[in-house]
Amino acid sequence: MSVKYLYLAAIAAIIGCASASGTHATARTGNVLTAEDIAANHADIETAYDAVVRLRPNWLAPHGVTSAQAGSADTQRALVFVDGQLYGDISSLRNIPAYHVQALHYYDVTEAGARFGIRGGSSGAIDVSMNLPSGSND
Repeated sequence: MSVKYLYLAAIAAIIGCASASGTHATARTGNVLTAEDIAANHADIETAYDAVVRLRPNWLAPHGVTSAQAGSADTQRALVFVDGQLYGDISSLRNIPAYHVQALHYYDVTEAGARFGIRGGSSGAIDVSMNLPSGSND
């Protein structure tokens, strides 16, 4: 009798795990921050930098190879790209209004190198996809 219940419990667990994995396939990941995420947490978020500080602060931490000779902390932080083009260092996110951001995507060192080549830097990259204002003619 106990084997029968164990079997039923195992089947229920498998079904539960299978359905849970399907619902999380479209869930947010730690490497993406969308306009919807920013809008849902709108308090005190005026720039892309504010959004990252509040919602993904680990993106601002130094990543990659570090040494005593590595130089300043800014050289160890992620570079910022806007729609695939190099934009600047991490502080350049302060120049991007949050309402213009469609999504931010964080790439670790390996992903940044694969996506942006040598321009990807040694500390990862944040790529900002922009929402063009409705009045622009591009």
